[in-house]
Amino acid sequence: MKQAPLLIAALLPPLALAQSRIDEVLVYPGGAQVMRLATVAAGARELVLNCLTARFDPDSLQVSAPEGVNLGPVQVETLPRERAPECATSPLDEQLRKLEAQRDTLAAESGALDTSLGYLKALGSGEARATPATGIATTADSIRRTALDALQRQAQLRRQLEDLDKQLAPLKGERDRLAAANPQWRSLRVRLSTAREAELKLSYRVQQAGWAPSYRALLDSASGALNLERLAQVSQQSGEDWRNVKLRLSTAQATQKVGQNPPWPWKLDLLPPPGPAAIADMRMQAAPAPVAMSVAAQGSRVVGEPELERFDLSVFQGSYATEFVLPLRVSIDSGTQRASLALGSEKQQARVLARVQPQSEAGAYLVAETVKPAGSWPRGAVQLVRDGALVGSSTLDVAGSDDRLELPFGRDDAVRVQIEPEQRNAANTGFIGTRAEHRYGRGYVVENRHSTGAVTLQLVEASPVSQHEDIKVQAQFSPTPTTQAWRKQPGLVLWEQPLAAGQSQRFTADYVISAPKEAQVTGLR
Repeated sequence: MKQAPLLIAALLPPLALAQSRIDEVLVYPGGAQVMRLATVAAGARELVLNCLTARFDPDSLQVSAPEGVNLGPVQVETLPRERAPECATSPLDEQLRKLEAQRDTLAAESGALDTSLGYLKALGSGEARATPATGIATTADSIRRTALDALQRQAQLRRQLEDLDKQLAPLKGERDRLAAANPQWRSLRVRLSTAREAELKLSYRVQQAGWAPSYRALLDSASGALNLERLAQVSQQSGEDWRNVKLRLSTAQATQKVGQNPPWPWKLDLLPPPGPAAIADMRMQAAPAPVAMSVAAQGSRVVGEPELERFDLSVFQGSYATEFVLPLRVSIDSGTQRASLALGSEKQQARVLARVQPQSEAGAYLVAETVKPAGSWPRGAVQLVRDGALVGSSTLDVAGSDDRLELPFGRDDAVRVQIEPEQRNAANTGFIGTRAEHRYGRGYVVENRHSTGAVTLQLVEASPVSQHEDIKVQAQFSPTPTTQAWRKQPGLVLWEQPLAAGQSQRFTADYVISAPKEAQVTGLR
């Protein structure tokens, strides 16, 4: 929103005008602190700032001045839009005026052509002055050519008018949206005294702003080079545009609880027996109250005001407050669109794995495993780019991961996985058949069909784990697995080995599960 200039009171010379601009904005997950600079001339006694958005919190307003400037009372007045016609201008007005002027010019030319064509039609119908017989052919040809040119130009003007209408429609809609978003304006009046020109700083908080983290991960699968790019999605609907401002982003939540409630002593006592009146009162309190929404529960949103965009504040939970400072000034308009801003990148060296989980899917997926990046990385969406191609998106959760960070990068179709049919049988064992025995045999064949280069293969098998002392499990694996407690979870068997191009490897897992014959064992497949 275009800001009106600060007006110095009548005590100043008529041409001594002050100007203000938004210089810096600190954006939180659920709000923003806006700092505005205003220049006052020497000898000023009062500073008036009109056409401020009514969406800022007046209780958060702070005014500071350099030495030599004495500040007096500060008044904030809220005015309905009708009482502030000077604030009705917007950045779109100049563009709309130019387009409307072009449309008026084309419409006038189209009207002139209509008049010309009307006259030519009158000539053809004989209503105009008769033409001598000797010049009929020449006159008819001239009329034909003139009418043809006029009709062609009229069709061209009609297309140009339609194009202008298409350009005007969204601009008018945006202007109307901005007007609806600012049904009120605020006027700020500051009493002061200064003997020299000075610059005042005004800061206030708006809630209609926020930001959310997002990331882009770019992997070179051949070298394992991984580039993590930080991005920020910023949106603000404060009613005023942030033009060429210094922008800082903070992960701190200003609305979170900042202290503890005072402790209360633990007191024990005996209640007296309830009387008839107390019993009746307890019954009334137990009765369900009629459901009704109070004015406070409905919120303070004005009817017809556009719904404000909300960010998921849970992504910042568990992370220390961190501040990101953008090196260049940026511009973010007030609206529903999110602005994507780059916050830098970090280069990592990753270990690229081809992971297979045959009990879930007969396929291999590439996984990049690397150390956790340093600093604060709030949980957010991450775009995954492998070898220059976008493969999808996931969630980056550095705080929720272990000492290593894993990012998936889609399926590797050049690694073929074949699952053999599972072998099962059951029998009774013991002298009189007191125990039931179940046998399972699984087999998988993995083949690297890449033309060149080996892959680091990981195959994960979920083996049975006994939760009762009467249930016995015997397991035999081939080849010997790397671990039988992958990620410190017993029962997750992991094989990890290199697999050269064109090479295949067979993995087998055989289980014998025994339990009392009459027992009902859960989890059997």
